Amino acid sequence: MSVREGLIVALPQQGEPLWMRVVEGAVVQSGTGANWLAACGLTALPDDAIVLLVPPAALVTLNWIEYPDLAPRQGRAAARLAALAGAIVPADQLFAAADENEDPARPHCIAVAARADMQHWLLWAQHHGLDPDIMVPAPLLLPEPQEGFERGMIGGEAVLRGTDLVLAGDLVLPELIGKAVVRDVPAAQIDALAVAALERPPIDLRQGDFAKRVRRPFDKRRIARIMLWSGLILFVSLLMALIGIARQHVAANSLDAESLALARQVVPGATDLDQAEAEMERRLAARGAGAYAFTAPVAGLLSAMQDAPGVSLTALSRDNDGMIRATLAAAKVEDINMVLLALQAEGFTITATPSQEPGGRMLADITVQS
Repeated sequence: MSVREGLIVALPQQGEPLWMRVVEGAVVQSGTGANWLAACGLTALPDDAIVLLVPPAALVTLNWIEYPDLAPRQGRAAARLAALAGAIVPADQLFAAADENEDPARPHCIAVAARADMQHWLLWAQHHGLDPDIMVPAPLLLPEPQEGFERGMIGGEAVLRGTDLVLAGDLVLPELIGKAVVRDVPAAQIDALAVAALERPPIDLRQGDFAKRVRRPFDKRRIARIMLWSGLILFVSLLMALIGIARQHVAANSLDAESLALARQVVPGATDLDQAEAEMERRLAARGAGAYAFTAPVAGLLSAMQDAPGVSLTALSRDNDGMIRATLAAAKVEDINMVLLALQAEGFTITATPSQEPGGRMLADITVQS
């Protein structure tokens, strides 16, 4: 499957860049300079266009290093470190990129460039509205030779590629080549290899610290699925809550019905629980029982004791007929009388039986009734 849209820009060491526009795997337009959009009649590159940037051959060093005894991934890492260690420039100023060779028997190809150059090329591309997807060293756009050298023009400069040596620009000298066979590569073949690199680059310099940051596209279908599942979860949660409320309502109605049935055994004419409760409370109050028959006398007793701090309550009980019985204790009988008078003033009916403890403290066994 070929790349639908692509732009290949080759940067020479000096002069204007050369570019080619690729559509459906074929070169349809080419030119010199940075006016590719105007020349192609475009205002912007298509969103799915692949941009290949080819840096100057003289500024990228290629190394072929073998580690046949190591696994491919370990061999690539070791070859990258060896290429950096063998450079003249300090390793922290260089950047090394490895190929994707998975055959331990074959040497790993490592491209080394200065970090400053990498930053310069990417800034140049950004200044011209490009964010390269791929960066391939120029010599790798020549076919791999079996022997001797392959020679071609890339980015307006002569480049020679040998089995383990690359020469570019002014270094393409006869004394360096010797008697090795040199085959001139046709421009059409170089263009075909460049187009193929759009889909499968031999080495991509955009890796590691210089890898392209990929923005995930906004997937409307994925968002729709998330919203659908979120809505279903909320609907199921709401449905479960409503089912729980309905069950509690049914259980409460059943309990109310049972309670009303029991209450009708005492209050036959009751039509609802409130009416039954009021009637039962009225009957208990008439008998001196019920909740009010207990709380009112006790509350009155405790209220009367607040004005007599010397009086303490030592016993409290309630008879079956609703009568409240209590035992009051004080140092003086006058203090107890203050409590009894306060109860009477509140409208309670009381009785009192005085006594005395062996220690001399005064006691009074009283009854209180509303």
